[in-house]
Amino acid sequence: MEFIDFASLRRGPLIDLIFPGWAQGENVAFYSPHDDDAALGAGYLIQAVVENGGHPVLLIFCRGDAGYSTPEAKRTIVATRKKEAARAYGELGVEKAGLFFFDVPDFALMACVDRTGRGEAHLFDRLVALLRKREISRIVFSSGHFEHWDHTATYDLGIYTSPQAGDPILADLGRPFPIKSYLAYSVWADFEPLPGRNKGIRAEKGILADERHETAVRKALEAFVSQGEIMAKTVAVHRRKRRAAGGYLEIYKDIKLRAAVDYEPYAARLKKCRKA
Repeated sequence: MEFIDFASLRRGPLIDLIFPGWAQGENVAFYSPHDDDAALGAGYLIQAVVENGGHPVLLIFCRGDAGYSTPEAKRTIVATRKKEAARAYGELGVEKAGLFFFDVPDFALMACVDRTGRGEAHLFDRLVALLRKREISRIVFSSGHFEHWDHTATYDLGIYTSPQAGDPILADLGRPFPIKSYLAYSVWADFEPLPGRNKGIRAEKGILADERHETAVRKALEAFVSQGEIMAKTVAVHRRKRRAAGGYLEIYKDIKLRAAVDYEPYAARLKKCRKA
């Protein structure tokens, strides 16, 4: 497995190209809108975290209640998908203790982004408390760009709620623990264009995985038996599109939150301003 920085045109075996300053034992949270999304979009990185001495923590927000393909399956679909998710992420090296379900109804997650949590009260507090308790140092979440309403909501939870885990507020939710970095993954749609660019590369980071890691992802996807028709198409068509340079690609947006303002360019330009 190789890690790639498309921005600096560097590639190599060190996970630091994806997670700068990586340390053994880090806990990485993967935000999955629905149970299969993180496996689809971040399956290589989940394995990479395990192989580099880290601990992946899977946060599944929606309960999959809209994912039944026959009327008879409606009553049992939620319980079925939880069992399938446990098997799937086990294939990628995630321990059962690292799997969390928030049980929000499908297509309802956007109502939970706000702290008032109309759809699922106190999701904000629950999420901050979990990030602090598990000492999460990195967060990987789904793209918010025209994929699915719940995917966009998950992205919003990533950029809006997650940073609060390291802030000295909400003291009853645990000791603050800062997040080092954030990445967004694509489930099946392209990212938003980079500033000034409408075509071409839209991601800054990537992973080139080998056949072994791709096989593990495919086995994980096969565990979602209730989604068999969708997964068959995904494996047959979309997984094949990842082939590149003798391996398989997974791409990420490097999300910079709370970047400090550089005032020097403004100060230099201020000297050139004429008084009105």
